[in-house]
Amino acid sequence: MSYATPTDLARVATQGWDEVAQRAARDARVSGELLRLTAEGGDRSAYSAEIIALADDALLKVVDVLERTSRAADTYLAPRYRAVMPLADALIQSSDLPTAVATIALRRLYGSRVTEDMTRSTKWADEYLRDLYSGKSSLGEVDTATAQVPGRMHVSTQAKQDWSGY
Repeated sequence: MSYATPTDLARVATQGWDEVAQRAARDARVSGELLRLTAEGGDRSAYSAEIIALADDALLKVVDVLERTSRAADTYLAPRYRAVMPLADALIQSSDLPTAVATIALRRLYGSRVTEDMTRSTKWADEYLRDLYSGKSSLGEVDTATAQVPGRMHVSTQAKQDWSGY
């Protein structure tokens, strides 16, 4: 299950669908508008079969990167939300999860060409997932388990009242 859609990806991209098309297709003949029409099932009759095939391939790449990023996000979510996974669409849409996943997916589309500026500007998405894991942030659903540091246990008890015997 993907937590973000191609439309979410275009929304987080600075240049929208044009930037997504440039990164996914790597062919200038695939415009942002054509990729949007492909993703939304719009009329592509004005384009040649060759260019439509390139847009189809670009959309497959976008969907693949969104799915892989969602699976990576699951590694952060599973410790706390295992009992309610797969997550309900209403829960996903009421959180920042789609935006975080789309932001990380956009960075992944850049591959080795990712800039330091992009890394810095997308750092919040990585921190959001870590905060979900650690319990600093929540999706809004009652957590089923609070993540603990592996190999450690946190135990608390009431303070001892009578220290006179020591």
